[in-house]
Amino acid sequence: MQELPVKSTELVVPQHAYGFPGVGFGGYAAGLLARNFAADASVKVSFRRPVPLGSPVTVRASARGGYELADGDGALVTAQVHEPVAGPPRIPSWDEALRAEKEHPLTDSPFSTRDCFGCGMDREPGRGLRQNFSLLAEESMVATTWRPDPALGAGCSTLASEHLWGALDCPGGWACRLFGDAPRHTVTAYLATTVVRPVVLGADHVTFGWPISHSGRKHMAGSAIVTREGELCAYSQALWLAPPAPAEGGPVS
Repeated sequence: MQELPVKSTELVVPQHAYGFPGVGFGGYAAGLLARNFAADASVKVSFRRPVPLGSPVTVRASARGGYELADGDGALVTAQVHEPVAGPPRIPSWDEALRAEKEHPLTDSPFSTRDCFGCGMDREPGRGLRQNFSLLAEESMVATTWRPDPALGAGCSTLASEHLWGALDCPGGWACRLFGDAPRHTVTAYLATTVVRPVVLGADHVTFGWPISHSGRKHMAGSAIVTREGELCAYSQALWLAPPAPAEGGPVS
């Protein structure tokens, strides 16, 4: 069985779980819904509207199967069982990611957001994932060595679903911006993920992302988490959507 029965329930996305200010971090919200599926299920989460911070939202079964996160106006995020997507084209080693951090850090990139829940390095441990990506230009990838802080676990030994999915969100965004010319305010439209094994808190991992394709406003990117030894923990494919171009003669923001 791939779905776990759940009654309608309320939850709150905490105020600190954002990428763009004031909006719930996509990967975090996706992981909250993914809790309702069996651990071995491949799940696709689609984002309909921005998820509010600090306000109650409802998790409920969807009429089309799966689950949704909703407010009084309807679905914000939907989740359904999905066929597994393609895995990474290549797994960068720990040493490659470490070397990239020394030679091609992205700390000063115009795309860097210091307080992003996923990749902001101004976050305190336990208040963000603190993934500090660097460029693997010859591989058309971004990567980081990553030791998920035990403070994220609240007494658990493995990364919670909302944090695991959150860790898979930013690397795809970095990849489509750096290699696909996606603008800064490109956002996740859907995230399809397969979890292979738990991510152990306090253990060494490599997180990385790569571009897949792009056409117009649509950018496809992949991301993955592996152990220091290169064992796959989880992998995703995401559709990122760039904002529409301003109408000719209209205001430019």
